[in-house]
Amino acid sequence: MKSSSLRVVLTALLLCSAFVAEATAVPSLDLVPLPRKVEQSEGEFRFTSATTVYCPVPQLRAYLADYLPTFAWRSVRSRVEVRINPSLGLPKEGYRLSVQSDKVLVEGADYAGAFYGAQTLLQLFPPQVYEGDFRSPCALPCVEITDWPEYPYRGQHLDVARTFMSVEEVKEYISHLACHKINRLHFHLTDDQGWRVEIASHPELTSVGAWRGGDSPIWAVYGSLDKKYGGYYTQDELRELVAWAAQRAITIIPEVDLPGHSLAIGKVYPEVLCPVERDNSRAAGYDRRNVWCVAREENYALLDDIFRELSDIFPSEWIHIGGDEVGMSQWKECPHCSALYKQNGYTDYAQLEAHFLNRVVEIVARYGKRPVVWNEAINGGNLTREALVCGWDGIKPCRKSTAEGYRTVIMPAQWFYFDMRQAPHEMGHNWAGVVSTEKCYSFNLDEQGFSPEQKALVEGFEGAFWSEIHLSARPHFESYVEYMTFPRVCAVAEIGWTPQQLRKWSEFEARLKGHAGRMDAMGIDHRSGPAPKPAGKVITPKMAMTTSMPMSKEEALGKLSAYANDWGYTTKRTCHEGDWVLWEFAQPIDNVGVELTTGYRHVPRGVVSAGVIEVSTNGKDFRRVADLNNGSATIRINRPTKAIRLRCTATGNGDTFVLLQYPVIRKNN
Repeated sequence: MKSSSLRVVLTALLLCSAFVAEATAVPSLDLVPLPRKVEQSEGEFRFTSATTVYCPVPQLRAYLADYLPTFAWRSVRSRVEVRINPSLGLPKEGYRLSVQSDKVLVEGADYAGAFYGAQTLLQLFPPQVYEGDFRSPCALPCVEITDWPEYPYRGQHLDVARTFMSVEEVKEYISHLACHKINRLHFHLTDDQGWRVEIASHPELTSVGAWRGGDSPIWAVYGSLDKKYGGYYTQDELRELVAWAAQRAITIIPEVDLPGHSLAIGKVYPEVLCPVERDNSRAAGYDRRNVWCVAREENYALLDDIFRELSDIFPSEWIHIGGDEVGMSQWKECPHCSALYKQNGYTDYAQLEAHFLNRVVEIVARYGKRPVVWNEAINGGNLTREALVCGWDGIKPCRKSTAEGYRTVIMPAQWFYFDMRQAPHEMGHNWAGVVSTEKCYSFNLDEQGFSPEQKALVEGFEGAFWSEIHLSARPHFESYVEYMTFPRVCAVAEIGWTPQQLRKWSEFEARLKGHAGRMDAMGIDHRSGPAPKPAGKVITPKMAMTTSMPMSKEEALGKLSAYANDWGYTTKRTCHEGDWVLWEFAQPIDNVGVELTTGYRHVPRGVVSAGVIEVSTNGKDFRRVADLNNGSATIRINRPTKAIRLRCTATGNGDTFVLLQYPVIRKNN
């Protein structure tokens, strides 16, 4: 979304006493996130081709030179200066910005502070500054800003395991986060769908585990179902990303998700899984086990290799070791895990998970790292308090974590999961509800029942982007990840940076309108404008639905024939070549569009992985009109049609079921 009319609204911002956040804010300069103290005065600083710029910090100077004209960089009689001044007396990441009629001075308490002061300075320029090498004369308002963040952790999670993103795509995304004073990238590198990080001592992890579909032992899900898909980052590429992020004051926290979500590594090294026999007939023979065996000692030697190499790549003091959604039934069936469970006197298999994770904690500590876990990891009650907890599964686990003495990153899905749709009729998940920018911005620790002691254990806030839909959505968006996360990232940035008493949605919303021009100039494909509405009138002609696949519930086909249950119904097994689904209409339908969906309506999982769509005017003779794409197809009916049939042309979908939906039929305009 590029804008031809870019502007900056220059009005008065915030008036409050030095170093103390006041509760009353006044109209702003559209700065995002909102600074603590802004004192605006009469006058302006004229930035022209004669203006010189000085920055004695090489890393920051190189960054700013991409925005301000390269010919302006001087060390003598500089009129714009950006520097580090540890004697400022400000907290970490704090800065002072002074714009006077004859000079501009940015001072940071540390490198991050100088970087963030420079970001605020850039926001005073016209938005075109973000297009690079800005040379146009402009006026900067005279202003004094003193600022530092409320929380040390302001994060964004990025899942590249399900949908791989190139190094250049990740770099661009990091740059956009940095412009909003986000300082942590939670980099989700492994999951059931792929292993994305090169481990030199175990090259098979990427040569095999980074790919799914085609001839890969990992079956395709979540889009691109008809070809081999994937990718991974070499260690050199990851070091390049680390350096890129560090220049922008962002720390990358890598995640290897354990002990669940490990189907990909299990396909490379099946021996890491529990040695249990399972009936895989429902999944067409596909083994879907994805949990590490806790009792197998060799597993910890493999994990030592993995974390030793990860620790060498990533300088972050933190490494995320997972801990969510573990299929503990696999441990219950495992004779070795069951024996370990009894030997230790455990009464809950969550304790066995903590046993595993504490072993991993010992490994990462060996390499000077500290663990981050998902909130389920503490349910056993015996996980080390050294762990930093990411509270995602609702607000109660966040309160539980802080109540039990864990430092916690607050990111409950109902406010901070940016794979959730932003409006009812948009793409995205919906299991945690609609998460609009306003909903995200509304989060308030006091309103959610955190005591002062619990609030003291809040490390910060994080938005999350899980990429199940990213791959299938790519053809429809310039950048789906940007569309889904911006401007919601702006809300997280302000929640983490600006004191609660200074935050007000109406004022933030007004600032976002001015800030949209900056995001346009940055090249961010952000969401804007009113929420979309469904196209065309939906009709429900009388219909009968049948299938060759056995259904899990007897009433399923009758419900689907009656256009009931938007979530659909599951079959008792996956699809097989030759399976079919038939929709027969009591009266022929005509002049309509028909959306046929297998799997979830919002994400290609539980689909018929490959198939053709056929139509019939008499219910007996069928002609082919379309192929399934990611389990779905939309067809136009322009002649009286008695029946529509889906024929499956492949076996298996990586799941134990197919989710069948009723067709959505709309009258053509």
